[in-house]
Amino acid sequence: MATVGILANPHNEQAGKLAAAAAEWLISHGHHPRTLAAGELDGIDFALSIGGDGTFLRLVSLAYPERIPIMGVNFGRLGYLLQVQPDDLNKALAAAVSGQSKVEERTALEVRVSGDVVLAESGTEFAFFDGDPTSAAGDPDQRWWLALNEVVAEKTVPGHTVRLATALDRDPFLVYAADGVLVATATGSTAYNLSAGGPVLAPGLRSMVVTPIAPHLGFDRSIVLEGDQEVSITVLETRPAVLVVDGREVGRLAPGGTVTCRAARHPVRFISFGQERFAGRLRTALVDGRDL
Repeated sequence: MATVGILANPHNEQAGKLAAAAAEWLISHGHHPRTLAAGELDGIDFALSIGGDGTFLRLVSLAYPERIPIMGVNFGRLGYLLQVQPDDLNKALAAAVSGQSKVEERTALEVRVSGDVVLAESGTEFAFFDGDPTSAAGDPDQRWWLALNEVVAEKTVPGHTVRLATALDRDPFLVYAADGVLVATATGSTAYNLSAGGPVLAPGLRSMVVTPIAPHLGFDRSIVLEGDQEVSITVLETRPAVLVVDGREVGRLAPGGTVTCRAARHPVRFISFGQERFAGRLRTALVDGRDL
């Protein structure tokens, strides 16, 4: 008997109907569905995302502190992470509650900011404070975000570059005049990183890749780092940068502001059915423009 949390996109009528159908299936088979609208995951065995990228990434931020596995139903374009199609949901639920699925682990990034940052209205939605995901108090320097795909510091002024100084393991590295610099996980390497000319990493690697975005007269190659390394990006004079985590603007960094990325302490866990090997996943990503 399993307790299954369900988070559906509230703006998608079909997602809502499928969530209701999933709850009915679980009840009819002796399991307990729980709507996660309030974000309460205590006692959940695994969680179900029914929507697109935003719904799934929202559920990632909720489930991560409790290390709860996630199953994604694809109503959007995130791709392999949402490998269950709506018509296959009952079959997938049956496999998950009977232990016939597996739990796949992916490295995420812990993203911290320091200096003068102005949070966007949406920036606090995924914020954690000093390791406590329920506290809204504390030193702003302790605020951090979890990134499953990538973190981007990019320009705010059209037609102009932003100057960004990078450091690897706190040693100064390169200064870029560019549209931005991104740090991607292996999972996110087929998303913005790939379109910016970065390499594809096998999604199970505990690695991250640093890729400059349209650098001006500078080093334009990506750097692949080990999971226990740290990379920081500092905004130099005179223009600010916008900080984007998993496609969502979370704030703006004034000159002198720094964003620091390292592998998160625990991986993100999600339910997998082993339907396709890496070569097939990569081919799908390249042909269909989907993430791995």
